[in-house]
Amino acid sequence: MKTPFYLLVYKTFHAQKNRIRPGMGTLGLSTGQPKVLSYLMRHESCLQKELAEAFDIRPATISHILSNMEEKGLIYRQASPGHRRAISISITPRGREAHAQWQTLCHAVEKDALAGFSPQEQEAFSSYLCRMYHNLTGNTID
Repeated sequence: MKTPFYLLVYKTFHAQKNRIRPGMGTLGLSTGQPKVLSYLMRHESCLQKELAEAFDIRPATISHILSNMEEKGLIYRQASPGHRRAISISITPRGREAHAQWQTLCHAVEKDALAGFSPQEQEAFSSYLCRMYHNLTGNTID
């Protein structure tokens, strides 16, 4: 019997996660932190609510992630100019270094995952995943 598509996606996601997780621990990063670092590398600083919206997670969840990141010296929070009671989140030099190490890890796993795929197949595959995400959420991946 042919494996259903949803199961192919699910199993592939978990295989990738299982390859990346040990490296996350080595880098001192926990679940959710790499995506925050990546977002801050692209946006320099942002509001906490922007992070929650960007990742489709509850504000309480992002607050917990940020507290842990602040304790590790990966980010810092400060009052946001022009926004009463809003807190601006920024990345620290230590956070930039952790992000660089994270990127190295991800590129190594990606290289293994895409072995044997031509550049054209990789581009098509990326396009398909972006379309699937849009179909499921109505949002685009930049």
